[in-house]
Amino acid sequence: MKRQTKLILNSSFLILNFLFTSCYTWFEDKINMDTHTPQTNLKDFLKEEEKISVLDSPEQVIASKGLYSDSVKLNWTPVSHAASYRIERAVIKPDSNGTYLIPEEDDFAVLEKQVYNTTYSDVILTNPTSTNEEYKNRYYYRICAENVFQGLESSEYTDILQNDTEGLGWLLPAPTSLDATKGESTTEIILTWLPVDGALNYIIYRGKSSDGTGMEKIDTILANTTTYVNFIAESEQGTNFYYKVCARLPNGSESAFTTLALGYSLKPGAPTAPSGITVKDGKGESTNSLTVKWDAVPKPHEGTLTYALYRTSSEDNVYTLVKNNIPQETTTCTVTDGLKPGLKYYFYMQSIIEESNGDKNKSAFSKTGPSSPSPAVGFLLSAPSDVELADSSSSDKIYVRWTPAVGYDLLEDSNFSYKIYFDEDLSGSFSEAAATISPTELTIGTDGYFQYETSKHNFFKVSTVNSANIESSKSIAVAPTPSAPTQVTATKTAGGELLEYSPNTNEVYPVKITWSKPSGEDPSGYLVYRSTNPTSSFRKLTETPITDTFFIDENEIGRAGTIYYYKVVSVNILGQGKKGNDPSNGSDAQGYGALTRSQWFREYNKTIMKSQSKLKLMHKSNDMDKLGSETINGDVSGTLSYNASIAGLGAEITMHYENYCDFTVNGSPYYVLTGNTDTTSNMSANGNMHEKVNCSGMYPGYAVYNNLQIKGGAAGGGYYLVETYDLNKNQLFSEGQVSWTVGEEH
Repeated sequence: MKRQTKLILNSSFLILNFLFTSCYTWFEDKINMDTHTPQTNLKDFLKEEEKISVLDSPEQVIASKGLYSDSVKLNWTPVSHAASYRIERAVIKPDSNGTYLIPEEDDFAVLEKQVYNTTYSDVILTNPTSTNEEYKNRYYYRICAENVFQGLESSEYTDILQNDTEGLGWLLPAPTSLDATKGESTTEIILTWLPVDGALNYIIYRGKSSDGTGMEKIDTILANTTTYVNFIAESEQGTNFYYKVCARLPNGSESAFTTLALGYSLKPGAPTAPSGITVKDGKGESTNSLTVKWDAVPKPHEGTLTYALYRTSSEDNVYTLVKNNIPQETTTCTVTDGLKPGLKYYFYMQSIIEESNGDKNKSAFSKTGPSSPSPAVGFLLSAPSDVELADSSSSDKIYVRWTPAVGYDLLEDSNFSYKIYFDEDLSGSFSEAAATISPTELTIGTDGYFQYETSKHNFFKVSTVNSANIESSKSIAVAPTPSAPTQVTATKTAGGELLEYSPNTNEVYPVKITWSKPSGEDPSGYLVYRSTNPTSSFRKLTETPITDTFFIDENEIGRAGTIYYYKVVSVNILGQGKKGNDPSNGSDAQGYGALTRSQWFREYNKTIMKSQSKLKLMHKSNDMDKLGSETINGDVSGTLSYNASIAGLGAEITMHYENYCDFTVNGSPYYVLTGNTDTTSNMSANGNMHEKVNCSGMYPGYAVYNNLQIKGGAAGGGYYLVETYDLNKNQLFSEGQVSWTVGEEH
């Protein structure tokens, strides 16, 4: 009897060595039967790196602010595990009040998709000049970290509302408003300009050519002044000189040059400039011409007197010669060449005496520019330059909004009326007027816009009409932005046509997004966006609008267990639109792709691994203490019941899951398990697993253990059988084999 008892105990020892090595520890914790040698496990020396599935966002994004004339330079902190970075940019122009608005999600566009460093130079101008409109802009940058190669989920974009990650930059502008005196002294020409923030020096150039060629540097001055006196030798009196200035920063970068400024000193005996200079009917009375008037200068005793007419504009302060050699007795000049609508023009006169020997002596310029008490200014009758549409409270109405025509600020009382035209076709004639608004009907809002409600049409234009009933050309066409699409839906672990696509590197299949046109409207196209956050960090998936009412998102970095939010924005034929669905409102616009059988099992096995780690009996140090039963609870729901007992010369291990769940995704159960993962083994710790576990939750399906082999206390061959379904219990993948090694990867 003693011998028989000993045999039973020995067999119990062998059984327990297998019994208490769970699925996830078969390899690492298998017990060596040599009990006389101290045991060492490789994991005692190596600490496995923590695995991540989602990348962090860069913690800092620094954009250069006025440091470079042609580019904005970025740098940011590196992100662990990131292989590259994606940069998006929003270009914000100042509004009519000079205010810069904070960009919205839809204002961002992809600048660069794969940046492998943590620095980037956004070259905005390849040949910067002082007149580039880009100097007025503000540039916002947001960055996300990516690792497509390892299939990691990209980070959210950096937050432009946070100081450390605002990513706001702008270009280094040239000095502006450079002016040079014109005949105010016989010995000097004085230059003035407006300062550049952060400048260390100003570098000054001078030349005699009006096209700027052949200029030479004449001085470098400290930036504590924006005035420079160029002393003129007697031999240089009366000579036209052209000047340009650039700013240099402490970092050595230089701005673009200013526009050329004309300057000269008087020669003794110079004539006086004409006086009484005005622009006749110059306040929007004509669509194509301006007439300048002046008082004649008395005829000189010797030589011939003529006039020269110059102009600058509100676009720049470059002095342009309009007409030369105007006879002394002439007191008007009608200007048509080179005039553009939407600008103010300032005119200047100069008297020139040509002596009998051919020498010329010229007067100073008339003081009739913008800073003069009586500027000689005029503008063409022109259409509003800024026209837009806004929604009305009535579905069949719309507000047409515009800023007043150029020159409105010069009028004490508005004498302009406006006509609003419409057409259903962009290439139409826009011959039908929706409304004519008289000056008495006009009110201007605090934002500087007029606003008028009218019936809704496809396209609108606006023209300006003066008091003489002369009408300007029409503005550019604007179109209403269509309403948001309706019934935006994204698939969730769906099959059908989506399984015809190849899964991505994370073994996840695509998501299909579908929607309906807004009621009663037919948008020209749609833009589709995706994010892991329902309210921000949306990435544009369609660089150009698509005309279909569906989109297949193959999402190269899509991962199991991640829900994606989709926003679809309707756009008009001009590509304009910001109205989209609200992805945070309900679950319809949330989606995720189906999994391959193998990936389904990996995700399933995470719950198996965690649940078994909670058991206490199986982790007892004394093998005999591991016999018995216990029940543990899931972190979310359900129970796992464990029972280990000796059965004959072997062991029977029963592990029953009942509505067991440890993980949630966005508050919903991930894998919910019901069923058994039982094991039968003989005295040599060989045997097999059996039974089946059904799964509900995010990825429905089941796993069958009947073909899994146990050899020497560890998994030694065979396979699982896995079948998966969509949320409506439609079969995705029929019962198929998954290798016994799947789910045990390290």
